[in-house]
Amino acid sequence: MEKTLFSTTEVAGWLGVFHTTARRWIERGKIKGIRVGRNYKVPIEEAIRVLNSYKVPLPGLLKDYELKKTGQVNGTPFYRDGSNSILQKLLLVEEIENPAFVCRQDAILGANKACCHLLGYNQVDMIGLDVGKVLDETAQSKLIEFAQERQAGPGKGAANYVVSLKGKESTTKKALISIGLLDRIKGVFLLVIRN
Repeated sequence: MEKTLFSTTEVAGWLGVFHTTARRWIERGKIKGIRVGRNYKVPIEEAIRVLNSYKVPLPGLLKDYELKKTGQVNGTPFYRDGSNSILQKLLLVEEIENPAFVCRQDAILGANKACCHLLGYNQVDMIGLDVGKVLDETAQSKLIEFAQERQAGPGKGAANYVVSLKGKESTTKKALISIGLLDRIKGVFLLVIRN
């Protein structure tokens, strides 16, 4: 069962304040809380609202909840309009056995478990990650070059490149990646890593 209520200690930890401060904010109405015995609990929607208002990155559990409920994470939309849906494309990525991720030129929109395992990230943490944290400069420039070529001459297949991938723990791995555009979603790419 999904957790939907959080203690003042948890909320205070995310905000970087003492739990007594979080409790005082609840008592003054700055944060909406529910009284449970002698303590307070903060509903998940309120925790997200408060963290977003203070521009605090959401922890994984809250990111997952926000994505499911609103189609956004930290204000970044994941479009739900039929066949052009990025969420639908991400589901396709999940079916690819090789490590793979979907990105724009600047940010990763999502990745399958195999890709996250290879790079040392979890799936939620990769959403919105700078592409430069995963691909070396050569690969980034090739990605941009590929985007420009395909916009000038659509209909061509994927391009293959040998690149250095950068993992979370500053590890680098040489890999062959195939880059392809996703149909009708401008500026969004599918990258499949072939070790």
